[in-house]
Amino acid sequence: MHFPWVKDLGKVIPLRLRRSKKTGRTQQNSTTIDLEGDSSIPVDISSLPHLPAPPSNSLQVQPISVTREPGLEAYTNVPSARYSEGVSLAREASDMAQVALPFVQTIAGAIPLVGGPMRAAIGGLLTGLQTIDIHNQNKADLNSLTLRLNRLSHNLCNAPRARDPVEQSRRDSFVRMLQDTSAQVTMLRERYLASTSVTQAIAGCFIEIDRYLAEYLVWSSQMQSQHDIHEELMILRRQQEDHQKLLITMQSLMIRAQPSMGPTALQLTGIVTLVGCVTLVDATGHNHAIPLNFCTSFQSYLNAIPLKHIQRRYVEEGQYDLCIDEGTQVTPLTSHEWSSMPADTKIVMRIIIQQETTSFSDVDYQCHFCGAVNPLGVGSVMYSLQQQAGCSIDCRICKRRFQISRERASSKQNTQSSNIDSNNTTDAEMRLIRNFHVQL
Repeated sequence: MHFPWVKDLGKVIPLRLRRSKKTGRTQQNSTTIDLEGDSSIPVDISSLPHLPAPPSNSLQVQPISVTREPGLEAYTNVPSARYSEGVSLAREASDMAQVALPFVQTIAGAIPLVGGPMRAAIGGLLTGLQTIDIHNQNKADLNSLTLRLNRLSHNLCNAPRARDPVEQSRRDSFVRMLQDTSAQVTMLRERYLASTSVTQAIAGCFIEIDRYLAEYLVWSSQMQSQHDIHEELMILRRQQEDHQKLLITMQSLMIRAQPSMGPTALQLTGIVTLVGCVTLVDATGHNHAIPLNFCTSFQSYLNAIPLKHIQRRYVEEGQYDLCIDEGTQVTPLTSHEWSSMPADTKIVMRIIIQQETTSFSDVDYQCHFCGAVNPLGVGSVMYSLQQQAGCSIDCRICKRRFQISRERASSKQNTQSSNIDSNNTTDAEMRLIRNFHVQL
């Protein structure tokens, strides 16, 4: 039987052996793979500082297998493209030889006298080729492992500061793992790379890194969830503190009012607070429950109102009003018209905007904040202005609630001129306002 590839076999094997003897350890541009040479990328992260934790999505780790990473040739010390082509040709020749030699070995066994030595020689050649392949693969895997360690070290160096000691401790453990793996890689490069034990050790390094990364990512996700829960708890805690401050203010007002009360009134103080409450909607749109016993007078009601800084300033300057807002009918509440409030009454606090106009016929319900013109829907604006009751509407764009009306003479005496766009009011403060009253 004639095998066409047998005549090319003598070209493949002598070519490989000849180049191996010629180049030795000094020439790296040939197709021969130096078993003793080492062009690895050194890894030194022993001086890596205590690195902070990256956010939940800042450490992008891609799973890397034990085999060679894509693009590895771009990072290794390759002198030229010719060297890469030579390595490819040598690997192709080695693969062809390892496929063909077993058939030749079988045929050679049938030849009298020389069959046995030929089979032994071919077997030794196959073992040598396989050893070279293991050496090359282990060397490539060590380079891949080195690149991965460098990339992880770089990511940790660029990570933000740890948010707490627990997170810092976790990062320190991760750094120690990288340092131990780096030391192991350095040790493996000094060993015989064609050994199967080196192959197993390299695979163990990859597995250890993958395990640490998986645990680290799970832990980071849990830390982020705990951080979000902590933020929610902090918000709830601040709300509870605000409510407690309101209760303390109410109790202090009751204590100050006790000397003017009779013995019977003092006994009934705790009962009166349970009779009912009125609801205050402040200028920022937040609801506050005010006990009825603080609504016996206009001044006591003002003292019981919990106001933020921007609202407190408008109250001190008199640039506000209180009303019962029923949409189409707005009932203003003043110190002269104050009366006892029934339970569950909804009182709206609004800041006052003074606006000058030359002609009332040109007035429309245009929002002072977003500029949107809103349809009134209850007759003409002139009619509402002449009746001096007006109506409140919700802006169709920004959803703020406002009213436009003519200012009465009594209101001019009790309310100072205001300018909502003054320098003392910042844009951030004005964005909090949800209820306002434009007076012409």
